[in-house]
Amino acid sequence: MCGIAGTSDGNWAFLESTRIGLKHRGPDYDAIWRDENTGFGLSHTRLSVIDLSNAASQPMESACGRWILSYNGEVYNFRELRAELEAMGETFRSSGDTEVVLAVLRRDGTAGLARFAGMFAIALWDRQERRLLLARDRLGIKPLVYAPLPGGGLAFASEIHALRFHPDVSLSIDREALSEYLACLYVPAPRTIYQGIRKLLPGHVLQWQDGQTSIEAYWTPDVHGTRNLSADEAAEELLPLLRQSIASRMIADVPVGCFLSGGIDSAVIATLMAEASGSDNRILTFTMTFNEPAYDERRQAAEIARYIGAEHTELPASSDLSGLLDDHVQSFGEPFGNPTALLINDLSRKAREHVTVALVGDGGDEVFAGYPRYHGGLLARDYRRLPAWLRERVIGPLANMIPESSEGWHTPRRAREFLTAASLPDDAMYASWVEYFDPIERQRLLGESGAPPDRPIARLYRQSSPTDALDAMQATDLQSFLPGNLLAYGDAMSMRHALELRLPLLDHRIVEAVCRINSKTRMSEGPKSILRAIAKKLLPPHLLLGPKRGFNPPMSRWLKSDLAGVITERLNSDSITNAGLNWPAVQDLLHQHQHGRRDMGLKIWSLLTLVAWRQQVPA
Repeated sequence: MCGIAGTSDGNWAFLESTRIGLKHRGPDYDAIWRDENTGFGLSHTRLSVIDLSNAASQPMESACGRWILSYNGEVYNFRELRAELEAMGETFRSSGDTEVVLAVLRRDGTAGLARFAGMFAIALWDRQERRLLLARDRLGIKPLVYAPLPGGGLAFASEIHALRFHPDVSLSIDREALSEYLACLYVPAPRTIYQGIRKLLPGHVLQWQDGQTSIEAYWTPDVHGTRNLSADEAAEELLPLLRQSIASRMIADVPVGCFLSGGIDSAVIATLMAEASGSDNRILTFTMTFNEPAYDERRQAAEIARYIGAEHTELPASSDLSGLLDDHVQSFGEPFGNPTALLINDLSRKAREHVTVALVGDGGDEVFAGYPRYHGGLLARDYRRLPAWLRERVIGPLANMIPESSEGWHTPRRAREFLTAASLPDDAMYASWVEYFDPIERQRLLGESGAPPDRPIARLYRQSSPTDALDAMQATDLQSFLPGNLLAYGDAMSMRHALELRLPLLDHRIVEAVCRINSKTRMSEGPKSILRAIAKKLLPPHLLLGPKRGFNPPMSRWLKSDLAGVITERLNSDSITNAGLNWPAVQDLLHQHQHGRRDMGLKIWSLLTLVAWRQQVPA
């Protein structure tokens, strides 16, 4: 795992700054490669995971000197690819995946991307054609951002903050991105908070030559399931793919472990890791524990660890997490409002004392249809059969009166959200469940007149060409909530501590296989029907009965205790105005938080992160 950066304009000082600024992503080795004739250069920081020798260091030149590769990630099928290449006469001087990636791209160009199974952000420079290829993995596990430069040049990096080292990158605030941040609590790709910096979309390739840039998709999720299988039949087909995915992600020359919660995603992964390790090798599992019962899963995790014979470690959540606001913001380079990042930061820091690589269950909800909102989207079709007068005049007003808990129990909130939005068109309904500040709230916060802003999630929902409600919801999340939110904080927080996270449930072959299965099968026995059927083949029933708990911090409780003073200190007229928002609208939100029946914790945290980011990046 690594940090990469590059520029086409000969700004070697920028490369030196990124080499230092991305050191947390790759503390084991760093280097800069320069082409004085063209002004193109690359910087690279390396976290050594496979082949720890200097032969695998980057930037890596091809034997002929024409191609230079700087690559962040892991291609898990590199051994199979290497065997194919050796049969065609290729020779290799290293034993890792980097040289294999270089050889495939040298031979096949962009078509070679389809041969990779893994996570990656790739920069390949062709010295002869003076052409740059940038590519990002299919699901967006690894980040890659870029910035047009004056005169047609281009700079890029693994992280947004690294591009801020370049003096010619425009750092003007993108107001549309600010609005979408308020909606999603992250800035959806391809935007960033800066007008001059863009995110390369997952599954896309960018090519730059002679000042001209082109971008195209090489893969998109196709969620239109037509295969009629039972959940058990689907489980039988998918279990070999899961075994292959997990075994390949255990390949490393450094210690490997697993994040284990009480949920079935990580339970399946840990069980198959133990199976792949054999009786002679115990796997290492890690669980974060909390003092708040609604958030704690230590009992379930410990039972699973005992059953599979893992060497299990409990890592108590740090008591000062709520005070890490500025550290949190710095890691993303732009506002990021999901406080789960604080937990991943803490968990990664502590797990890094034991392992360099950890397998995690991220993506299980998006791929296997695990979110309660998916069930809600299907129930909405039946709900709309009720008379309109009953829904609009009776149920709607009563639903608005439902209070919600700030103690981690989400059922009342979900019931209210369902009843108040289920009568809307599908795209608006789903956006109302996924987004935070609605269009009217955003308009007030931004102090804008005219029509309310668009819903970014509704727009993506429509683009998914929905013919089936579950297909449309999952396709939307695979292109927005997953890469923009979960994968973004997973990468930023783990790489802050040079810990490599591997995500076996997001192997694209598994994603494609699940997406081909009929949506009725995916939800035949409730959320995660297929994954539950797989789990039943691996674990006894009593280990699969725990309630679903999201990996979330008790933010609302913190805002009433540890962070109460921070709200008073940080959220004031000057700071809010400096962040580009309307202070009276924020005042109204704070009043609702103090006296209302709604849990405003995430909205307030998102404003705190916005203000903290603006204070770190003065106008």
